Amino acid sequence: MPRNRRVARRTDALTRASVRRGVGPRPARPEEAPAEETPGRMRYLRSPATWLVGILLAVVTVTFQDVLAASVKTILPLDRVPDRLSPQDAIDVVEVRDVKDFGFYLVRDDADGKLLEELPSADWWQSGKAVDVDDAYWMITLQGRATQQVRITDMVPELEGGSCEAPLGGSLINAPSQGVMDVIPLEVAVDSPQPRLKTQGKDGKAAEPFFTGPGAKHITLNQNETEAFVVHATSEKGYCRWRYRVRYEVGGSTAEMRIGAPDGKPFELTGALRDTSGYRNVYFPPLACRYPGSDMPDTWYRQTGAEYARDRKGSEEPPCPKS
Repeated sequence: MPRNRRVARRTDALTRASVRRGVGPRPARPEEAPAEETPGRMRYLRSPATWLVGILLAVVTVTFQDVLAASVKTILPLDRVPDRLSPQDAIDVVEVRDVKDFGFYLVRDDADGKLLEELPSADWWQSGKAVDVDDAYWMITLQGRATQQVRITDMVPELEGGSCEAPLGGSLINAPSQGVMDVIPLEVAVDSPQPRLKTQGKDGKAAEPFFTGPGAKHITLNQNETEAFVVHATSEKGYCRWRYRVRYEVGGSTAEMRIGAPDGKPFELTGALRDTSGYRNVYFPPLACRYPGSDMPDTWYRQTGAEYARDRKGSEEPPCPKS
């Protein structure tokens, strides 16, 4: 090995080159900076005042949306407001119920003769087999569905075929009442040339139109509010079938709907035959004749139409037929 090789001298001093190359302690990286050097944006987010301002802005936004929605509902018709009911759906028919519990009824077919046994049963009277004679009482219950108030301005019967037919024949049922109805209903003569709903006049005055005329009235329905009323329909001349056409206003729009009897059927009513001898049979309880005794039995009598007419020619009530 050569012996004249220079030996490099070692020193602890830093050279300029070593300084330029970064030898020695390095400055801290940005991610290693202390927490107190966090940018100012984070300091604002952590400020209580910032949170308070955010809450106030949220409340103002929700309030503005509610006011805007209410304004739109007031200005626009229901069928133009998104997710709203159309005017045709603003009224719900809750119930249509026959509330006539006395008077005359007619049965078209009594060929099997079983009617005398079925009349004492309440199930038969609820079966809908009988047609009202002379008059009918129907209770109609309506409910408002729209957020805006519904205003019913008219209600008239629309006759099927445009007019009534000849009175029905068959078997007549005479079910007299032991009391009086405690409801003052609306009245309509469905066999008149222009049937209109009327209300009973006060102090013996004639009935007055309910929806029309100088004293015109209307029925209002708020949302989820129900209104029930009884309509007393009469017919003296013929057999009538009809539905009620209801006209109403809601949200600045006018709409119509139809109301019929249960199961989608029309209402029906027949006038009585001028001569009861034209009926096949007539059924009646002891209350419709002179029964010997105060303890009346729960029974019904049957006579032919001719027999019934013969016994009632006089002014006095005839005695009950012998069983």
